[in-house]
Amino acid sequence: MLRFAGQPLLTLIPTLLAVLTLAFVLVRIVPGDPALIILGDQATPEAIARFHERTGLDQPIWHQYFAFLSQLAQGDLGVSMISNRPVLSAVLEVLPYTLELSLAGVFVGVVLGVPLGVVAARSNGGPLDWIVRIFTLGGLSFPAFVSAVLMLLVFSVWLGWFPVISSGKPITDPWGRFMSLALPALNLGLVMMAYVARVTRGGMMNVLRSDYIRTARAKGVPARRIVWKHALRNVLLAVVTFTGLYFSVLIGNSVLTEIVFNRPGLGKLVIGALERRDYTLLQGLVVAYAVLVVLVNALTDLCYRFVDPRVKT
Repeated sequence: MLRFAGQPLLTLIPTLLAVLTLAFVLVRIVPGDPALIILGDQATPEAIARFHERTGLDQPIWHQYFAFLSQLAQGDLGVSMISNRPVLSAVLEVLPYTLELSLAGVFVGVVLGVPLGVVAARSNGGPLDWIVRIFTLGGLSFPAFVSAVLMLLVFSVWLGWFPVISSGKPITDPWGRFMSLALPALNLGLVMMAYVARVTRGGMMNVLRSDYIRTARAKGVPARRIVWKHALRNVLLAVVTFTGLYFSVLIGNSVLTEIVFNRPGLGKLVIGALERRDYTLLQGLVVAYAVLVVLVNALTDLCYRFVDPRVKT
């Protein structure tokens, strides 16, 4: 078990290093001098020089890179160029809201997608199969920000079922927090539901044609037990794989969802850092996203062992 767990964990180091390097380079090639954006167009050359010296932008690019890695090794994401606030504290303040939204979206996608895929596979070519395929096609056709705006107009503005502004509610108000989370999570989950349903349908159709399924039917095993216990178990490996891979897309979609529904989270910080060219804050946010995605992929590899004991590597 330790050998199995150690292999995916060892891949974290080079993967994370490559992502951090790419994040550092991409932030530096964003057009615009942060000194001019922060200090204004009327800033004197002396003021700009002092700003560059204070933030380390006057150093060679390789020196900035190794200073960036050195800070990360110590758990320091730097200080925001705008607010002079530690980036780590700013990220940790809103990270729970983004994780809450992303995990809720995964939950909605899997809970709705797996049963729909099973129903479609059992009714292959039938009315239920066509209904599920059309429904999932609609989920795949709408970008996250378009469906978010439509759901906000219908369920919040016209029907008034959910709050228009999905601001973060305190834990002491569980119902208000649930209502604030429900619509954004449903928006994220619908897209994932469509993919999960199609993956499940394709896998179930292949498994249901297997020899051991025909043998179980010949022995008189109930159809419900064959589908939900024997066939679905062999499809879960593909579902887990897709869920782990799609999580990175889900985090990206959560940025747009947070902006549309006015939720606190990493999305607002990303947009603000881009507008103001806050290099250190933007780097810290990219690091947070990279660590989340890499950890989820590693956890996905570890889940293989529990979903299918035959998987050893």
